[in-house]
Amino acid sequence: MITVGVATLKNREESFKRVIESIYPQVDKIVAVLNLYEAVPDWLGSLGKVRAIVGDNSLGDAGKFLEVNSTDGVYFAIDDDLLYPKGYADYMMEGIDKYNGIVSLHGKIYTKPVLGFKNFKYVYRCLGTVTGDVHVNMIGSGCCAFSTNRLKLSVDDFYLPNMADIFLSKVAMEQGVTMTVLKHNSGYLKYLAPPKGTTIWESTKNYEPHSALLKSFIK
Repeated sequence: MITVGVATLKNREESFKRVIESIYPQVDKIVAVLNLYEAVPDWLGSLGKVRAIVGDNSLGDAGKFLEVNSTDGVYFAIDDDLLYPKGYADYMMEGIDKYNGIVSLHGKIYTKPVLGFKNFKYVYRCLGTVTGDVHVNMIGSGCCAFSTNRLKLSVDDFYLPNMADIFLSKVAMEQGVTMTVLKHNSGYLKYLAPPKGTTIWESTKNYEPHSALLKSFIK
C-alpha cells in the first residue's frame, strides 16, 4: 500500500489541487493536513482516497508526517508546490527496492564536523539534473519515499516546526537507514511558482537551531 502525506495552507489551494491531481492516480491513500482551513473543500472531500484533516499549522511542514506511525507499507511525503509526473511512484518504489532505505530527489552532503546549516558541500536539487544516484546525509522530505517497515518514524520526532528535512535525516541516521538521492533530469518535477504566501525559507531568519540539530547527528 502506498500512502502519501502532505501539508498545505489555505492560500495555496489552487496549486494544491493541481498537486493532488498529479499524484492521486499513482497511490492508494493521501493524508492531507489542511492548515488554516475552516473546512474541507468539496473538491477534496469528494476524493475517496483522501483523508483530510484541518490543522492549525503548529506542525509546519512536519504535518506531512502526521499519521506516518500508523501507516503500513510505503510512505511518500510530498510538497504542495510540486507536480509529480506519471510514473513517479513506480520510480521511487524501484529506488526503495534497490537501496532498502529512504529515497528522494533532493538532498545534501555535509562534511564532518558540520560548520552550519548553510555550509553544505554538495546539494542535489529536485528541480535540477542529478546524473547518478548518490548517498547523502541530509534528505529532502518533499519528494521522498520509504518503507515503514524499514524506517520507524513518528510525527513526535519533529519537535520543532518547519525543519522536516533535518529531523527526517536525524531519525534515518540514528536507525542506520541509507538516504539516497535518485538520478533525474531537470524538469522531471515541476515547480508551481510562485506559491502564494511566504515560503518557509523566506520566513526563516535564524538558522541556529538547524545548525545545532545537524551537528548533533552528523559527526
